[in-house]
Amino acid sequence: MRYKNVICLYPYKRELKTVGFLPPIGLEYVASAIENIVESVKINDLRYEEKPLSAFIDKKTDLVLVSYNWDEEKEFVKGTINSIPENINVIVGGRAATERVIELFDNIPRIDGIVRGDGEEIAKEIIQKGISPDIDGLSFRLNGKIVHSQNRKLEPVPNDFYPDRKLRRYKYLVGVDEFTSDVQMDLMLGSRGCPYNCKFCDFKFNPLGEKRKWSVRRPESVVAEMKTIEADVIGFADDIFTADMDWVERVCDLIIQEGIRKKYVINARLEVAQRPDVLKKMYKAGFMGFLLGIESAQDKTLASMNKGFTTAKIREYFEVLRQFHFIYHCYFIIGNIDETKDEMLDIVKFSHELGVDTLGLSVLRATKYSPLKDMLKERDDYHIEEGSGKVYSDRISLKELQQIRRDVNASFFTLPVILRILKKLMIHRLLTSGRVYRIIAFTIKKKMRKIAKKRAVLSF
Repeated sequence: MRYKNVICLYPYKRELKTVGFLPPIGLEYVASAIENIVESVKINDLRYEEKPLSAFIDKKTDLVLVSYNWDEEKEFVKGTINSIPENINVIVGGRAATERVIELFDNIPRIDGIVRGDGEEIAKEIIQKGISPDIDGLSFRLNGKIVHSQNRKLEPVPNDFYPDRKLRRYKYLVGVDEFTSDVQMDLMLGSRGCPYNCKFCDFKFNPLGEKRKWSVRRPESVVAEMKTIEADVIGFADDIFTADMDWVERVCDLIIQEGIRKKYVINARLEVAQRPDVLKKMYKAGFMGFLLGIESAQDKTLASMNKGFTTAKIREYFEVLRQFHFIYHCYFIIGNIDETKDEMLDIVKFSHELGVDTLGLSVLRATKYSPLKDMLKERDDYHIEEGSGKVYSDRISLKELQQIRRDVNASFFTLPVILRILKKLMIHRLLTSGRVYRIIAFTIKKKMRKIAKKRAVLSF
């Protein structure tokens, strides 16, 4: 073997502004793929480490595999990677890395190679061969130039291979902002890809711009992995978990048959409402949270996106969904093409009418592989912010869009909505009296800090 002692590095300290409790499942897949062909492999998640990376590198370390999934904390990530000793090879992978191959090579001198696309098989080949042009999907430095091997074929989701959680040295507890609960969370994959074709969405594309075919694991394989998981809550990282409701039903039957008592959060489509028989089984099996993409409260926008439903159909679906105590987290986009400010603000009334529990709001973005870019080429009144990909218009600036987003959030979370969420959390046994007291105490402390900070500014 070319390498024997490997560190798999998650190089962020904060990563996302509010949520940081999700394990780096992609990196864990890579570590598990190579654990049987190296002498040692360690996963270092810097979000959970007080010491710098140098404290975990010893004389035997000869390879560091870095997961660069988010374009956040650029300077910290750059400094961390550049701090790795020169005698150790550094390979970077992940979605953001694949999208920014040349930029990362230019900005971070210590990077020796970048994996483009899925990393498990490429990592195994690197361990065995070293950095080589014979490895498909690998870009690397050679004699002062950047060499790109040919693209690698996208493989279906593996059935009987999943992360070895014995490699994990951390407990991932659900938390928001500075508040951390005692509820442990894990991630897993039941499928890869997405069979739908929403115009605004690039999740169905890999970072190389190639459409990924939807593939699904055997239900028996999914449940076998569940048995290895300690966490109370499992989030499925699938782009869409409910593409085949007969498959979902089989998974539920096995969960119930095996007596597995956990809670599950999934990405779903509104069409799940067409199968109330399966929804009943999902509820019995422990499914708790549905993440649903609605995107707009306007029919003209839904039609232009190829969403496949109207606002009337959404209302019809929620007539069914409200019969079940699932927690419905619904995504909406602020700044859809040709929507006015008032139409964006309609999200609040529409969501209350439906019975939505929580909102996920984002400003419209046209990323590298987004079909939106072609649409916007024909519009002189719309613009894309460099770097972020956020879309704005001559009529509504990016600053105004951000304010609309804040206004929708502030108006949506009324007392009845909050009470409904608390009730559902209690029904799902995730909210006990002790946890309620902790939340209240945390909220009061946070409010007091804000008041103190405001007074300090005024006195100054």
